[in-house]
Amino acid sequence: MGLTYKENVPDTRESPVREMVKELKEFGVEAYGYDPLLSNEEIEGFGVKALDNLDVEIKMDGVIVAVAHDEFERMTLEDMKRIMNDKPVLIEVRGTFNEEKANRKGFYYRGF
Repeated sequence: MGLTYKENVPDTRESPVREMVKELKEFGVEAYGYDPLLSNEEIEGFGVKALDNLDVEIKMDGVIVAVAHDEFERMTLEDMKRIMNDKPVLIEVRGTFNEEKANRKGFYYRGF
């Protein structure tokens, strides 16, 4: 979630997400991308399957929140759980969620 270079700016030129996706794909991860500031074409340019929104029927094994857009800042852990499987893995680069609360709610959580 969040593929741009920084929060609330639709600039992807120096986004570290491309490298993240490359590393994940080396491990056989099927990656999806969602960014409210980018078109599906721009998202797919990262080598991921674009999601139009987070109201999806598939359940994610893990979510990486790479950029804390305002939309993501408004999300709760319960919102995150709705899009994830029963053993959710939540990785954050920007520290949007509280680690202690995430762990109490059953997430495997790591922040960077």
